[in-house]
Amino acid sequence: MTGIRAWLARLLPQGAIVLSILTFSAYFAGLVRDRIFARTYGAGIELDAYNAAFVLPELALDVLVAAGLTAPFVPVYTTLRREDAHGAPRFAQTVLSLAVVVMGVTSVVLWIFAPWTVSVIAPGFDPAAQALYVELFRLMLLTPILFAASITLGEVLVAERRFVWYALAPILYNAGIVAGTVLLHDALGIRAAAVGAVIGASLHLGIRVIGITRTSVRIRPRFDLRMPALREFLRLMVPKMLSHPIEPLTFLFFTAVASTLAEGSVSALSFARNFQSVPVALLGVSIALAAFPGMSSSWAANDRAGFGREVRRNAITIGSLSVVAAIGLVIVGPLAIEVLLGGGRFDAEDVALTATVLAAFALAVPFDALGHLVARGLYATHNTVLAVLASFAGFGVTIATTLLLVAPLGIVAIPLGFAAGMAVRTGLQAVALVWRIRHAPEPATRAEEEPAAA
Repeated sequence: MTGIRAWLARLLPQGAIVLSILTFSAYFAGLVRDRIFARTYGAGIELDAYNAAFVLPELALDVLVAAGLTAPFVPVYTTLRREDAHGAPRFAQTVLSLAVVVMGVTSVVLWIFAPWTVSVIAPGFDPAAQALYVELFRLMLLTPILFAASITLGEVLVAERRFVWYALAPILYNAGIVAGTVLLHDALGIRAAAVGAVIGASLHLGIRVIGITRTSVRIRPRFDLRMPALREFLRLMVPKMLSHPIEPLTFLFFTAVASTLAEGSVSALSFARNFQSVPVALLGVSIALAAFPGMSSSWAANDRAGFGREVRRNAITIGSLSVVAAIGLVIVGPLAIEVLLGGGRFDAEDVALTATVLAAFALAVPFDALGHLVARGLYATHNTVLAVLASFAGFGVTIATTLLLVAPLGIVAIPLGFAAGMAVRTGLQAVALVWRIRHAPEPATRAEEEPAAA
């Protein structure tokens, strides 16, 4: 047993196994949610409206909050903690306060302009479906505010390597959606799922509030806008904000394209993407997230050789495992969809359509998984511009490929376009990361550091 643990320690960063296990649990809870959705609503217009209603609130959250946290927060917080133990909590409190205020104002604006979003999100829906979309959209606008706070606390937990509290949150989120749907469906119909999303977001935040009590950060409002660390954070955040909307915009584009195809295409696309994201999350996200604090610390300590070794080791692990996972997804995907989603109003035709889309999505798994590590490697070097440029290139390839193939291939063009875009984005980011490692400034010698310190 000791030998196995030592081997795993060399292969995986600290916390990766815990993250993978809890991430798998979250996806199992997500599959339970999808099964309930499929059997209750089928791949019909109600579920299409529900899935479409998520798109713009998630886009706003990603642009205004998540972009500023997932890239620069951990490197800035880690560096600040080494230099100023009291400054790190003040930095975290300021970011938390700003995130909640910004997302609160945005949610109010979105509630007012909800009817005008229909032509962008769901142009192919009929008037009744559009009205349902607006109602669901407004019901769920509380969730971005809750997630803004939870995401901020989650980044603190990652920096402190308290991965259990971080990874429990998605499990509770899905549990809230399931509970809301099951308990309230008879009274509210599809609206029960929207209420469940609010309940789940509250649980998502609640578990991280509990976890944060074990760190030096205390939850309280603070607007220390003159902190040098905050200026560094904002400097790194701005380029990332320009590219972070690309993923939600990609699926906004996919939703718009799918809404013009056969009925149920939006739901089939959503279900297939959920299946495809499982191996990406278990392998790419979990390993990259566990490695992120270590990579940030190595770069801050000017240990370029150690940084490079950590990137290479984790890239080999993710690449090898994700290729195997992609092959397995093609083989067992149809059976998994039939067993987990089939039945009720989700008939054999729905199963076949979803399985076809999933097989095409599987091509993107290795590129998507590796992309999480490579991007975080760039963020750890305090560089977001190169990642932005690569993301824009991949986004352009995704759109061009999808539009080129949608006429002859139909809905399959969407996952094929996604795979092409992921390959281009990850490849360019990998080239950029190698360049950063090779051209990084040489670490200062002690003789050079002492006069500077004086």
